[in-house]
Amino acid sequence: MKKKMWSIVCFWLAVESLCISTVQAQAVLSGTVKDAQTHQPLYPATIQNRTRGLYALTNPDGSFALLAHPGDTIWIAFLGYSTDTLIMQSLMDRHPINIWLNPTAHQLQMVTVHGGLNPYQLDSIERRKLFAPYLSSAKQSLAGNYTPSGFGIVLSPFTYFSRKQRNLRRFRKMFLAYEQQQRNQYYTTIRAQQVAAKYNPTRISQITGLRGDSLQLFIHTMPVDTNFILQAPQDAVDEYIRQRYERFIHPENASTPNKKM
Repeated sequence: MKKKMWSIVCFWLAVESLCISTVQAQAVLSGTVKDAQTHQPLYPATIQNRTRGLYALTNPDGSFALLAHPGDTIWIAFLGYSTDTLIMQSLMDRHPINIWLNPTAHQLQMVTVHGGLNPYQLDSIERRKLFAPYLSSAKQSLAGNYTPSGFGIVLSPFTYFSRKQRNLRRFRKMFLAYEQQQRNQYYTTIRAQQVAAKYNPTRISQITGLRGDSLQLFIHTMPVDTNFILQAPQDAVDEYIRQRYERFIHPENASTPNKKM
């Protein structure tokens, strides 16, 4: 009888130990991701456990949950914001944490080429690498590497699958829109820089002799044909400036069409 009782005690001790180990193994890092300036939730921000290959997305309120162990490296990212990195510490799973991301400061870049790729293309490649797990069209199983994107991990399969796919669809749509916006911004910037290299206040002043307020008045009152400036060689642009100057000082001849070289 005593032997049987001891066996039962040992069994329950083993079960308790297993439960404790399971709880420890299922430690969840939870919290919210928000804009550091406006304090608005960022949705859907991406949370990546780079150590274990686990991924999650925030919910509309910015909340998230991700399996993590002490020592794991966690990346938090949102399109247009600087990526943050933290190391999972013991006891961090006890209370939700707040993560604040700052908008990225966009700087205009001159045309540069690296291995046949321009700065926009290089940035796009890096973004696609960073967000690759969220852009994959393959459906991941419930037991896969995509962890629940809300507080807690005990959810019905239908609820989990629905929310996961909804957040993924929103992220992919947002990613494509962001890519298009960045592409347009880059090439618009390049176009403006190319125009400015040929048609700028210094060049105009050298050709026309205008200075100060007169120069500023010329620039603001004489609209420029940017398509012509982009396509024409510099000597033709210089002649174009002279023609515009003649119209500027003799407005009575404004009806005379410009001669494009």
